[in-house]
Amino acid sequence: MAVTQGTETPAPPYLGRSVRIVGPVTNVDMNQTPHPKNSRGELGKALFNWYRNTISRDPLTRVSAPNHFADPRNFLASVVNQAPKGKISSKQMPVSDPAAMTRHIKAVAHHMGADVVTVARAHPSFLYAASTPPSGARDVYQNRSGDVYQGRTPEQMTERYPYIIVATTAWDYDKLQAHRHYIGDAAYHVSQMKAQLILKALEGYIRELGYAALRGMSNPQAAGLASGVGELGRNGLLIHRKFGARVHMPDPIMTDLPLVPDQPVDNGVEDFCKICRKCAINCPTNSVPFGDKVVFNGVEKYKINWLTCYKIRPYVADHYGSCLTCIAVCPFTKPDAWWRRVGGTILKTAPIKVRPLVVRALKWIDDTFWGEFPSRRVKFMGYDTGLKVGEHNCTDPSCTANHTEPQIIPAGDVGFYAPIKKQTDAFVKRG
Repeated sequence: MAVTQGTETPAPPYLGRSVRIVGPVTNVDMNQTPHPKNSRGELGKALFNWYRNTISRDPLTRVSAPNHFADPRNFLASVVNQAPKGKISSKQMPVSDPAAMTRHIKAVAHHMGADVVTVARAHPSFLYAASTPPSGARDVYQNRSGDVYQGRTPEQMTERYPYIIVATTAWDYDKLQAHRHYIGDAAYHVSQMKAQLILKALEGYIRELGYAALRGMSNPQAAGLASGVGELGRNGLLIHRKFGARVHMPDPIMTDLPLVPDQPVDNGVEDFCKICRKCAINCPTNSVPFGDKVVFNGVEKYKINWLTCYKIRPYVADHYGSCLTCIAVCPFTKPDAWWRRVGGTILKTAPIKVRPLVVRALKWIDDTFWGEFPSRRVKFMGYDTGLKVGEHNCTDPSCTANHTEPQIIPAGDVGFYAPIKKQTDAFVKRG
């Protein structure tokens, strides 16, 4: 748990079966996360130039992805997040029934377009470290509305603003199948942009009720685990019962509006990830671990290598901006059909001791019908994925070539993208 000298820290929160707090947790400094570090040029010239000094050749990417536009005014999220923060109304609405208010806020968020809305009780370990962001370190999707509160300790913040509202969106399943392509990028970034609009509107609504609404204060994964958005998978992502791993986790809203927190969930992700390893097999950079959980910053979890995941981007920019493979191949990331719901119900209602047998059966079904190395051709608005990276990947909407040649699946468990795994070794130092 986070400890601030001279303050009393609450007991560690329960985050479900997929994550366990086993030691002291140091509050993460937002300035030391990937985007700010790269903005300062600390991750190498190639990554810095790709992220800060390139314009995407794809116009859909230029209006939906950060930093790759010809004009930042054409990128909606940068305009929205730079808008002045609204004031808290002096006419505060009294809340006599927090449960009713919780239902109301969730209904408002859904009305504004959110796919998932939950509430967590704030805990000091969820919050970012109290430090002022240096100039030039912010990413356009970060909303540091709490900068004026940076002098307060995490304990003081959670006492003053005891609730965290997590509102998020899921991106389109069919377009996600075009992972490692501009189509997948479009699904990912457009959904991310929608989330910024929803959260901005929800912030304003809470302030109009007469209560504070701060963003950029809490780690979204911690709040998502505590509030039951999902469980943490081997791929380092929250996995939702309905949408699987295809949910965004943008900065949640910290508030003093009286609410009733939700609880962590058990959807069988913990049991599935021990056996499946599909994300690790298909990861092009070996960033997803095959082994057991480790303790990192006081938390026992599967720890991905974010640096290797991040550093491949400049070298594959002709094909895609965001990989998304570990999300697309996850068996939980399937359409919300009846057979999927039946399988999920069987898994989460089975006694924990017999779940490995259930997992192996469900994994066999997934491998049989979707493949161990899922690969699907997707066409969208003139785009065509063609064949996968490593053989051919058509990103030219005007291309008329016949991309129907059979794909060669490599032997062993190295995954479909073995060629890119080898390329990655050439520029990423393994740790």
